[in-house]
Amino acid sequence: MLRDIICLCDKHGLTWMMGGGSCLGTIRHKGFIPWDDDLDLNMPRRDAEKLKSLLKEHALGGDYEYTCPNSGKDAPCMFLKIFKKGTRMLELGQEFSDYPHGVFIDIFILDGAPAHRWTRKLKGCVANMLRLISNMVMESKSPMSGTQKEFFLSDKNTAFMMHMRRMMGHVFGVLSHRFWIDTFDSFVRDEDTNQGWVTFPTGRKLYEGESLPASVFFPVRQAVFEGVKVNVPGRVEEYLVNLYGRNYMQLPPVNKRERHFIVEFDLNAN
Repeated sequence: MLRDIICLCDKHGLTWMMGGGSCLGTIRHKGFIPWDDDLDLNMPRRDAEKLKSLLKEHALGGDYEYTCPNSGKDAPCMFLKIFKKGTRMLELGQEFSDYPHGVFIDIFILDGAPAHRWTRKLKGCVANMLRLISNMVMESKSPMSGTQKEFFLSDKNTAFMMHMRRMMGHVFGVLSHRFWIDTFDSFVRDEDTNQGWVTFPTGRKLYEGESLPASVFFPVRQAVFEGVKVNVPGRVEEYLVNLYGRNYMQLPPVNKRERHFIVEFDLNAN
């Protein structure tokens, strides 16, 4: 999947780079983090929009499908996901959803951000609120499987937060989930990523926490991931310190390693 996406992006001159845990894996392991199970890419907004147009035209071929906001239909996430048809990778909480369930690559979009600190904070507060509402609406409309109930109800604090989020999701759910993710995407959209400040509005550290100077990312530089030549941010060390702290090259203890909760996995689902 990575090779196919790289080929398409390079053919059309689109800027891309490894992101999140995949970027950390590239630098620390020259490949996947041993306990990781997904792959993340980062793309500037202008290039990501061009990629969406190419995907809509089936430029990646018939073996792929995708979801993203502002595509004319609902999507499970506020970023671009590309799925491999004929595979199955079902995450906890998605057992009853109608979205694609294939093995996927996540593409996080890099947007321009206000240069002034307090303007950036204000925009970040609104963006984070829209993101939270969207997630709560999604949760409130999704039936819970027995496995999911067992997981969330095993801890009183987690169960309380789950009930509160689903209750608030029903309140904001008078407007559709598609409305909320499309509104979020339109609000944060800023194609000016060549200078000044940029951010990943859908990143793990939220809008303000993911804000960095554009010079941290551009121009990109090359590295190796599982034997494949890939791009990483030009000042990748600063990017990784911002996400994972100064000790990002050290392996975390087992109980601190990030996990995803996969309930079904099949590379030949056909």
